[in-house]
Parts: sequence; C-alpha cells; structure tokens
Amino acid sequence: MKKIFGIFVSIIFYFSFINMTIACEFLKEQIGTSISNLTEKYDLLDDPSDEDSQDLTLVKEYDSMSFCDDIELDNATIKVFVREGKLIGNEIEGKNGEAKMRKIFELARNKLGYTTEEVLNDDWVGGISLSSAVEKVTYGVVESTQGNYEMLIITKPDLKEFMSGPDVKMVR
Repeated sequence: MKKIFGIFVSIIFYFSFINMTIACEFLKEQIGTSISNLTEKYDLLDDPSDEDSQDLTLVKEYDSMSFCDDIELDNATIKVFVREGKLIGNEIEGKNGEAKMRKIFELARNKLGYTTEEVLNDDWVGGISLSSAVEKVTYGVVESTQGNYEMLIITKPDLKEFMSGPDVKMVR
C-alpha cells in the first residue's frame, strides 16, 4: 500500500513539475524569431505579413487559451506584434475586474521567471519593469470603469517603440 501511495505521489509531482516548466511556451519564444518559424510550431498562429506591410507593425489578438493552458491566463487575451516578418513583442491583457487576483503577475513571476522587488497591494494601479536579462518586460494594472485589469508586455528595449503609434495595424 505504501508503495502504491509513493508511486501516486511521484506521478502527481512529475506532472506538476512538467506543467510548471512547460507552461505557456509561446510566451517564452525569443523576440526577433521569424513568424514563419513560429507558425510551423503553433497551429493557431497566423502570419499576418504581406508585401504592403513592410513599414508597419501588425498586431493580431488571440484568446490566451489558443497558446497557453495556464489557469492564470483564462479570460485573458494575447496580442502578437509582428514587424518585418519577425515577432517583436507580446502583450497579455487580463479581464476587467480581475486585477486584484494578480493572475498575470503570478504567471510572470512563477512560470516565466520575471521578478521585481516592488510590493503590490490590492489597490495598486500603475506600471513597473520586471527583471529580465534580454527582454523589456512591463507589468501594469490599468484602471477602468468596468474594473481594473492586468497587462504584461514582453519585447526588447529597441523594439518597444514599434508597438504603438500610427504604424501599428490590427489584423483579423
């Protein structure tokens, strides 16, 4: 009986470890990776590029569960930013009214490895940089009349400027 219990506990530990280490691999993809390489890897990802988009940043929005099975991202959306055929950033946006639960913040810390020394209380609203060796990662809580929501932006410092402005086009 002890042996069966031990095997059962080992199996649970193994799958918990696997789930933690491979959680939302899409958000761990290298910024600057060719979008065509990523579309081969992720069935639901589209390549929005065409000949007329050379000087544009193209943004496509997906339900987070299209790429991630993480409970932290249920009800969230992921915006994928593509410029010159390459991934230049991701933006994860939570559901209105769920900011106090800090689901996206916990995902960033526990599964993506981004950290901060900041202490965020329940009423905190604003933006902070999270530590990362290569990427520019910004976490924020946005105040909204429908309820505050979380955002996480992952890009590189020199590409952040291409994620907003008149040269950004949403695609369907």
